[in-house]
Amino acid sequence: MHRKLIEPVLASLDGEQAAYFSNIAEKVGIDPRTEAFPNLVYLVLKETMLFLPTYLPSDEFLFLLYSFVRENKTQLNQIIFDKSYIEHPDNVRRLTNVFVGRVLQEILEKYDNGAIDNQEPTVHNISWPLIDHDFPYVDDDDEDEDLFS
Repeated sequence: MHRKLIEPVLASLDGEQAAYFSNIAEKVGIDPRTEAFPNLVYLVLKETMLFLPTYLPSDEFLFLLYSFVRENKTQLNQIIFDKSYIEHPDNVRRLTNVFVGRVLQEILEKYDNGAIDNQEPTVHNISWPLIDHDFPYVDDDDEDEDLFS
């Protein structure tokens, strides 16, 4: 039943992000930790899936998700049980943005440590002799010629 909270967001995702968060949703659905606060776990997922990259292994992502919900369950409940939440459901984002920040921080730390490969081609520049040239530069042979003729 709680999974219905995230189904519209899952349907709007495409490609790698859709596959990643579908896998996360499946794991959340069978994880016994979800039983303690299912509405909050799915709410945090719903509010953050669109903004999160897919670099973390699912187990690490789930650890961060459950840790965040456990640490912030009182604040999350205060937000969703406040009558202003009915009129302004985006109020929960001020707290769920903290979760996005934690995930991004974890990804950046792993990237800095070389644990995440962004699969971009590596570019190596080699010049000989090892002299730094300002480009464009004029060859010594061309100095006497008018380059714009």
